Amino acid sequence: MVDIQQMVEGIETREELAEFLRLATEDLKSNPQAWENDSLESFLSAWSAWVTDCPGWFSARGEMTPDIPDWKLIGRMVLAARVYE
Repeated sequence: MVDIQQMVEGIETREELAEFLRLATEDLKSNPQAWENDSLESFLSAWSAWVTDCPGWFSARGEMTPDIPDWKLIGRMVLAARVYE
């Protein structure tokens, strides 16, 4: 089984993000206990909350919040939304 937490850090292209999303879907099916937000409604709500709060995430990492996300950040958002409250 692929570790999607590690995989997200290697995303650089649209194709890699698409593969990550495919594997994240498989992870949800085979490892639902790792997904606090396992319905579309809760997932999208958590994604919205994380995007709102993400300047704090970047600040804690000593990074600037990007004005334009890249493919890796979109993957990171998906991982955050699976467990964000």
